[in-house]
Amino acid sequence: MLTTIQWTYLFSILLISLVGGYFPFAKPEQVRTNGGFPQGEAFSSGVFLALSLTMLLPSAFQIFRQQLPELNYPIGSVIAIIAFLSLLAMEHMTTHAIECERIKVKSDRLPARIPLIMTSMIALPSFFLGTTLGMSDNTAATLVFIAIILHKGTAAFALMLTMVRSTLTRSQTVILFTFFASSTPLGILLGGFVHKEFAASTALVKATMLSLGAGTFLYMGTLHEMKHASLIEHCGKRNCFLIMVAGLVITAIVRFVVGEAHHF
Repeated sequence: MLTTIQWTYLFSILLISLVGGYFPFAKPEQVRTNGGFPQGEAFSSGVFLALSLTMLLPSAFQIFRQQLPELNYPIGSVIAIIAFLSLLAMEHMTTHAIECERIKVKSDRLPARIPLIMTSMIALPSFFLGTTLGMSDNTAATLVFIAIILHKGTAAFALMLTMVRSTLTRSQTVILFTFFASSTPLGILLGGFVHKEFAASTALVKATMLSLGAGTFLYMGTLHEMKHASLIEHCGKRNCFLIMVAGLVITAIVRFVVGEAHHF
């Protein structure tokens, strides 16, 4: 189903997730606020933006034009917008729910519902990113992989911090974190299956998945984590802004060198 390099990507993403969550889980008594990796997150934001707007969405446009020549409407954009707004609405609702829970609870330990909500909020876009990777070929897949790796480790660390600060037991934490860590690999498996089994006969499935991926990447590069989004929190600093632009430009140049976007 998957190529050797795709299996390598799958296990690498799974490994970086486990590494990112290891320290908070292994040493919960030493859990503390971490500044993260702002430059890496800024670079990944630029890569996300370029992947969405110069690779995934043009690929979807090309396939839709070939399969539905009579439909003079940007259906790929509509699907991408739906994905973007759905993820944004989900984050609005979950953020509001988390704030309400924190107001209700005066204990230092967070209620178990908070990490449950956060895991669902992060796992869904992670699944879509994995699906996009599974459907991509060669250079495009490498760029998607780099963007995911830059985000996955910090996301795993932040999520595990919330879990160990909550009332979840150790076994519940392991189960919930395993669900998060496996979301992207499962997406890769689904994307690889669709790419191999359905791309030739049902190109519309591939175009739809690419459009969903474009909306997800656009969301991840801009508004993911709301006020703590990398473009808002980190890219106000000159060096991080330049790094973000570098990620965007490098990815756009690779798109130019690779050639036609529909070679996904």
